[in-house]
Amino acid sequence: MTKNMKRKGVDTIKEAIPALFSAEAEKALLGLMLTNPELVFDQIRERLTVEDFYIPAHRILFEAISELHAKKIAIDLTTVHQYLVDHHLDEKIGGAALLADLVASFATHLNLESYIKILKEKSILRRLHSAALTIVQNIYENSHSVSQVLDQAEKQIFEITDLAVTRSTVKASVEIQKAIELIDCFHKRKGRLFGIPTGFHHLDQITTGWQNGDMIVLAARPGVGKTALGLTFACRALKERYDQTKDLWIKPGYSVGFFSLEMTAVQIMLRLLAAIGSESLQKIRRGELEPASLEKLRMLADDAKEWPFYIDDSSDLTIHQLRAKARRMKNQFGVDLIIIDYLQLLHSDSQQAKENRQVEISEISRGIKALAKELNIPIIVLAQLNRRMEEGRSEPALHHLRESGAIEQDADVVILLHRLESDSVTDVTKIPYLIHVAKQRNGPTDKIEVLFNAPYTRFEDPLRHEIEQSYA
Repeated sequence: MTKNMKRKGVDTIKEAIPALFSAEAEKALLGLMLTNPELVFDQIRERLTVEDFYIPAHRILFEAISELHAKKIAIDLTTVHQYLVDHHLDEKIGGAALLADLVASFATHLNLESYIKILKEKSILRRLHSAALTIVQNIYENSHSVSQVLDQAEKQIFEITDLAVTRSTVKASVEIQKAIELIDCFHKRKGRLFGIPTGFHHLDQITTGWQNGDMIVLAARPGVGKTALGLTFACRALKERYDQTKDLWIKPGYSVGFFSLEMTAVQIMLRLLAAIGSESLQKIRRGELEPASLEKLRMLADDAKEWPFYIDDSSDLTIHQLRAKARRMKNQFGVDLIIIDYLQLLHSDSQQAKENRQVEISEISRGIKALAKELNIPIIVLAQLNRRMEEGRSEPALHHLRESGAIEQDADVVILLHRLESDSVTDVTKIPYLIHVAKQRNGPTDKIEVLFNAPYTRFEDPLRHEIEQSYA
């Protein structure tokens, strides 16, 4: 592909785009800010930013008026002109003539909503135009990696979509007030849980729940119970959510997205019903349930139809495909937590990754961490430990993470799951396990003993059970 051909593709897009700004709407809004600041300023400043203005002189004026308002200085023709002179900006906007022209405009505050809408729509069109040019450039430069081009394109479009439906950044004074209100809320709740609950009392105490933007790695050897623990975390999140306004835990719970690369969606739901319904998964599969148990599961299944639980059982996913699906899941269903089962089943289609498995795992790990930050939700990703930990039957450690040290580096929290060997176990259906918080970027590490209820394929917290019994 020659440079001329590439240039021709970009130029074609430019020619197809209509006018990307409205000088009249920009003048109308600035004129109203000069003549009726007390009526319009807060509405305009709340919904528009300087980037929404296209003409450079108008951008300068918008920032000047905003600065005066922030300093509680009266806004009129004289004060704004003096600000521009003091900051050597007067000539850049064309002198006092532009200000006089704006003040003399026939704009009315009754049409404020229309002016804001025009400006916002033009601003979004400009961003789409810029994104389109970037996408065309990426197509020509990365034609060997379609998934990478798609991932970058979708990320840009989603950012613009979010911009179209969310309001702009508010003044610092508003954010300070929110911070004080949050501090008051912390004080009233006496340090109680603020993140998404884990289902384990001591783990909640250590982590304060799953936090937005965090990548949590749950690692264990094959067959130890990663999926069961992941579903236990999902069950607890689905149970109820904290309503800050009411200061109560309410139903339904947090929305959970589950990517199952190994099991089908039906298999996941069977496990979930067995765990929540306290019924043996083996009896369910063998058709040996008593009529009462069968009726209980049917009633539970009716309730489950309302659960905010979303499963994607696509196999053979690339990290770019997973990121795209997660964005759609967040945008469509507003998921609060994503669980991925499991990391080593993902792959990357970059050329470097095809030649080196460690590079591939590093790319996948970085992609998941970036996704957690982008969506601003916690992401729990299950991972396998390498076979070296089986030598001497020792407890797992961070260096046992399979195929790449990048997983440890990218993760905010690393949890290692280990089955304990014990001769004192009397109930063979409840097997002792160790949850080892081996890394936590923003908190302490510790080890927590839990029980695995094998028939129900769920993990249980002995300490939480004791606390609940004491209040019974």
